[in-house]
Amino acid sequence: MLDEKETLILDVRKAESLHGHLGPFLVIGVKMARLAKKTLNINGNKWLDLQVLAKLPLITPFSCILDGIQATTQCTVGNRRLKIKNSNGAITALFKLKSQDKALKIHVKSRLIEMLRKQLSMGMSNEKLAWTIADMSEDEMFEVKTDKALLENNSMTNVH
Repeated sequence: MLDEKETLILDVRKAESLHGHLGPFLVIGVKMARLAKKTLNINGNKWLDLQVLAKLPLITPFSCILDGIQATTQCTVGNRRLKIKNSNGAITALFKLKSQDKALKIHVKSRLIEMLRKQLSMGMSNEKLAWTIADMSEDEMFEVKTDKALLENNSMTNVH
């Protein structure tokens, strides 16, 4: 049986294969999806019941987060289980199990984005930063909310 670190590496490599290259924002998406899986207790075919609403700036490198989420959850624009909204800076994803009253909102901490911008501007490689992100704790990266109020205010109607 694979441990947590080994499954993370497999998920990152799967996302890299889908996306075309490895970068820190891709890994952020992978880690958001893995946190949702753990928190919402998603296993087996429960992935098929998952819906995601991602709000982020729809420009690279931020949009790379979407491929990390898609590769890890199998929620895609094509199967209509991933909805995307443009934001002016905030990066959040709402993960919802449609057959249950369970939802999780994950917000990427702004200081993480600031750190990535600084490191990238100093010439650190995308791949090195990706593995730095992979090694970070969820508490360092995200603010997380689980609340029934999320279900009522999420605009996820008509997501199949």
